[in-house]
Amino acid sequence: GDMTFGDNDKAIFGAGSDLQIYHDGNHSYIEDAGTGSIKIKVGDFRVENASGNNLIKGVGDVATLHHAGAEKLATTSTGIDVTGNATFADNGKAIFGAGSDLQIYHDGSHSYVKDAGTGNLKIQGENVAIENTSGDLALYYVNTGVNLYHNNSAKLATTSTGIAVTGNIANASGDLTL
Repeated sequence: GDMTFGDNDKAIFGAGSDLQIYHDGNHSYIEDAGTGSIKIKVGDFRVENASGNNLIKGVGDVATLHHAGAEKLATTSTGIDVTGNATFADNGKAIFGAGSDLQIYHDGSHSYVKDAGTGNLKIQGENVAIENTSGDLALYYVNTGVNLYHNNSAKLATTSTGIAVTGNIANASGDLTL
């Protein structure tokens, strides 16, 4: 039959009261006061909210975290999968590399992609555009050239024979060969 315990009455296990299960009138507890770990050995493990939505789920070797019943973080054989956004506070960094070699963050005023390791920071793509909110600042085209812009107007472009300048050359120093 059922065993009934009153508030603050404890089911106690272990010679040193190592494991205690109880309710204090407001909250329920499983308390490990001994040495070692609490191990739950099951093939399918779920922590659900009162509505029956998964909060934590473990099946086989895959563990997932959920929000409002929707899977948001899952372990995989190669790492983790994130569904949705990963949000970082100001000065919170996404850090890559054993020596924090690459850091992506916002300090409250400015945004950074910081290469703090050895080697080069490489941005790769067939065609790469660096833009501000109103348009192009620089375009890098595969096997075609590079265009630098001022106020959305191309001013300097590389060509197969050199460069093409649109507009005037101001404040040039050194030798200029035409």
